[in-house]
Formats: sequence, structure tokens, C-alpha cells
Amino acid sequence: MKQTAIKAAKVAGKVMLDNYGNIGKISFKESKKSLLTQIDLKSEKAIIETIKKKFPGHNIISEESGTQNQNSEYSWIIDPIDGTTNYAQNIPNFCVSIALAKNKKVILGVVYEPLRKELFFAEKGKGAFLNKKKIKVSDKKNMDDAIFGFSIPSETQVSVNTLHRIAEIFPLVRGIRNSGSAALNLCSVACGRYDSYFSKFINSWDVAAGFLIVEEAGGQVTDLKNKLWDISKKQIAASNKKLHDKVLNLLR
Repeated sequence: MKQTAIKAAKVAGKVMLDNYGNIGKISFKESKKSLLTQIDLKSEKAIIETIKKKFPGHNIISEESGTQNQNSEYSWIIDPIDGTTNYAQNIPNFCVSIALAKNKKVILGVVYEPLRKELFFAEKGKGAFLNKKKIKVSDKKNMDDAIFGFSIPSETQVSVNTLHRIAEIFPLVRGIRNSGSAALNLCSVACGRYDSYFSKFINSWDVAAGFLIVEEAGGQVTDLKNKLWDISKKQIAASNKKLHDKVLNLLR
């Protein structure tokens, strides 16, 4: 399963690179803030074909094609391009995110950023890695030392509320960042580039792999009410364990 996940991520990464800067027509989903390119679909097709060759009976949950339910205990959770707006605008910050859940519990996650060739990987109980080197979250304990990451969804009111909260948090932290990719935001927490991250509305395919990578790097991932994150949750907060309660207090 590990090798299949990594192979699928790298196949998708090649699709992205081969078409970077030449994506063709852009279409939209719910609004003009929610982009869809033909490369999203090509990447998704390549991922699913790679997985199905090895595990034809597994379920698929994917951003663009939805759910293929085969009543398996295993479900692959796929975002073929996380950071589509970045990709479409030639902003070099996007990735593929693939997670595997067993009975709705994430047991494997891979996030691959093809431009920098950064492959983040975690398997339940076996640690988190960046290009085969073990990674861990930061050990900061004070919010005024922290770099705080966030994501905003395409839904306008949730995004406006998030930005209001960011304005309140900004004076209390060292810095605030949004890469434009939820998966990469979480991986930045996992390897200590960020100290914390949150989103008030997010889908499982955006964060399922990153969730496990942060956990296996020694971090803590919950919803905004401090309940353990799972694939049914629409809110997420991640940080090192020294900061997590402080982060949630700021977000309440």
C-alpha cells in the first residue's frame, strides 16, 4: 500500500509538471473562487488507475469524481491537485495529497510537491518523513514565537470570518502564512516550518494525508472544539502539543 501511494503521487506529480504553464481552459465549480482544470482531472485519473491496478476492490473518495463505494474497509482519499488556484496562476506551491483510511481511520498519507520534489509520508505508528528523513513538529511553547498557518475556503462568509479572526490573532504571534494549499500547510507544521495551522471549513481530501503526517511527526490535530480530527470533520487545527490548547483558545 505504501509503495502504491507513493507511486500514485509521483505519477500525478509528473502530470502536473508536464502541463504546468499550459493548463488549457479553466472551469469553475461552486463559484469563480473554486477552480477546476483539465489537469485536475488528468491527475485524478492517473492516481485512480494506479491504485486500481493493485487494489481494485478498495473505495475511492476523490475531490473531482466523488465516491466510488465498493463496501471495502479501505478507502483512498484523494486530492489530485491541492492548490489548484496556485497551479492555474503559475504560483509554485501546489501538491497531490493521497490518504488511505481503514474503517474510516487514516493509516497512511502522502503529500508530494513536484516542483521541489518534496515527498512527505507517514504510516500509522511508524513516524513521518520528508524524502525519507524523519521529521518532527517544532518545540515552541509561546504564541509570540509562533508562525501561524491558515486556509480560507471558497465560501465567502466563512472566509470573511476567518480573516477577521486572523486580524485578531496577528498581534499575538510572530507571523501568519497561507501557502494556498491546506496539505502543504499541514506538512509545514509537521516539519516545523509552521508552528500551528487551522481552517474553519475544509474537506477530508484536502487534509486527510496531512493530518496523519502531523500526528506521526509528534503533533496534535483536532477540530476547533478539541475533539480528535477524523474524516467526517469540516474544521481542523494542528500544532505541536505545547501550543495546541493556546491555539484553540485563540480560535474560540
